[in-house]
Amino acid sequence: MTGHLILVPTPIGNLGDLTDRARQALAEADLVACEDTRRTGGLLKHLEIDKPLLRFDDHAGAAAYERLGLELAAGRTVAYCSDAGMPGINDPGFELARAARAAGAKVTVLPGASAVLLAVVASGLPCHSFSFRGYLPNRGEPRRTLLKLLGAEEETIVVFETPHRIHETLADLEELLPDREIALGRELTKLHETWYRGTPAQVKVQLGREDRGEMVLVLAGAGAKRVVTEGAPEFDGVELPPWAKAYLTAAREGGMTLREAVKPLAKHLGVSASDLYRLAAGVHLLE
Repeated sequence: MTGHLILVPTPIGNLGDLTDRARQALAEADLVACEDTRRTGGLLKHLEIDKPLLRFDDHAGAAAYERLGLELAAGRTVAYCSDAGMPGINDPGFELARAARAAGAKVTVLPGASAVLLAVVASGLPCHSFSFRGYLPNRGEPRRTLLKLLGAEEETIVVFETPHRIHETLADLEELLPDREIALGRELTKLHETWYRGTPAQVKVQLGREDRGEMVLVLAGAGAKRVVTEGAPEFDGVELPPWAKAYLTAAREGGMTLREAVKPLAKHLGVSASDLYRLAAGVHLLE
């Protein structure tokens, strides 16, 4: 009798993103393996599903593999969930799938939420060719070394970063790749999802002191054509985004001088107030 392993994607923040197939797979499984029994247990409680749980994370030992092997050998169905998103991406799901296939079990992967795909598409950066590199190193020098290597890649790069390290990473990027276009997504799919786009210096200013929420960082590839994005204006004759023009127009109509009006806008965008003033005056935004 052949068992069945189902890799089940779970929401990365919004419970409404769980698919009907994922819900059905969890309800019909004989056992649910997961990275964190507390997190997956909370999801199952929300779904009113009661199933035995088995912790299977990066530190899973021989006992966990043996238990799963016995379940599959007995013809049972095992569902595997990562903490969030698509199993096998930055978690031990691929090892479990390899072991199941080696044992002759059927393996099914359900489509669903993925922070990597969401981030690369939402970033506004080229996504016809990209790579995902997991989390950046904890320590400064290894992180800077890797960023130098990634900075030479032609394709778009997606990495995860923790909120307590993001400011150090942005400082490294500002030093190593000051002109590189990046996008930083925070709290993806959640109520306070926020995107910051521009050069490392611009994103650093936009982010401010914020240090909460899961974050995904996307770097444009080397030589990628710069594009004008909201919050990241260019100063080579390219016009400002429409919302910035509207703000400047309203500020002038309210009695502010152009020089006074650009100061708070420059701070918000993370650019030089003098550069922004020259741009606004040079393209005759306000007559």
